[in-house]
Amino acid sequence: MKRKVKIILLSILVLSVPHCTRDETGLYHYRTPETASDGWVVAKAGDTGLNQGMLSDMMNYIIDTEDHNIHNILIFKDNKLVFEEYFEGYLYSSNPPGSNGEYIQYDRETDHYLASVSKTVTSAIFGVAVKLGYITDIHEKVVDIFPEYTDILTGEKADIDIEHLLTMTPGLSWDENTYPYTDPRNDVTALFNTDDPLRHILNNALLSTPGTEFLYNSGATNVLGAIIEEKTGMSLLDFGNEHFFEPLNVSGGLWQKMGGDLFFASGGVFLRPRELAKIGYVYLNEGYWGNQQVITSDWIDDSVAPHIATHGRTLPPATHYGYQWWLKDFSASGTVYHCFLAAGWGDQYMFVFPDIDMIVLFNGGNYFSAGSINQFGVVEDYILAALE
Repeated sequence: MKRKVKIILLSILVLSVPHCTRDETGLYHYRTPETASDGWVVAKAGDTGLNQGMLSDMMNYIIDTEDHNIHNILIFKDNKLVFEEYFEGYLYSSNPPGSNGEYIQYDRETDHYLASVSKTVTSAIFGVAVKLGYITDIHEKVVDIFPEYTDILTGEKADIDIEHLLTMTPGLSWDENTYPYTDPRNDVTALFNTDDPLRHILNNALLSTPGTEFLYNSGATNVLGAIIEEKTGMSLLDFGNEHFFEPLNVSGGLWQKMGGDLFFASGGVFLRPRELAKIGYVYLNEGYWGNQQVITSDWIDDSVAPHIATHGRTLPPATHYGYQWWLKDFSASGTVYHCFLAAGWGDQYMFVFPDIDMIVLFNGGNYFSAGSINQFGVVEDYILAALE
């Protein structure tokens, strides 16, 4: 029986598989990923135009660098998995958030904490709800969806609509950086300490006219998750399992809850790396996984369009924001590569390069430090440079 995405109370499954090793000379050499029963076709990187020697150089660089805290690297090219390596590291612990759990060998069966990559997952599920007709107007006002908050959605705040939430432009104040996640004054932490997270989010002061300024706001994503529940009459998890994860043959996964019995839409998802990459594939493939279209191509086009400039004031260092996707151009060997990406605390990254049909996925454990390796640099200096 297939194991669907479940509430976080369940334990994380870990299955040992071979991990990155070196030969008798002390060097790593590229190897083709193993075939599994998850729907991915595997191939040699060289057969898709990637220089395998460059990828080996990348691994030797990472292995030789102390405290990189990278847990896995996967590369998908031309709809095939062509590179897959895992490292040792600590499991994520939420007590307190970002602390070290058990030390393990990561592998393809490990449900990895995704942090704010969860925002992109929620946006994709939102797109499914749009495709199925549950949501018909992304300019519908939040106050009309949740009239119980009429008392706080007054003045310009009454103009906040769904698209403002998708693009993080509702104009509301939000602060999850000044205080650590262990501090109740942190806006994210407050969502776990209240029976009404939506009121906490929507009650924040209005700093700018809705739709005019980008401000990173995890609260906005959690309102989106609540809208999915309001419109579909199902929990975010049940709707996601039935209409999104099930069609993608996602057989693992966990989802954390916050206060008010709501799912933590902005940061509570755990998925296996191969499963997360299926979401990137759907966005490369006009919404299809196999023969089933789960999201419309129109939604995908809108999601990765540059709706608002981030003015370089963000981590990751993106230039624009779409519907819970970051937008950035990379440069390697004199060529510019357009990218949309999902990003999360601790160095969780999924880079999608639509013009070259490539997905690059990192997971990591750098929750309280920058780490000794910059994944953006690795992408430019090794992976994009490996294109032949």
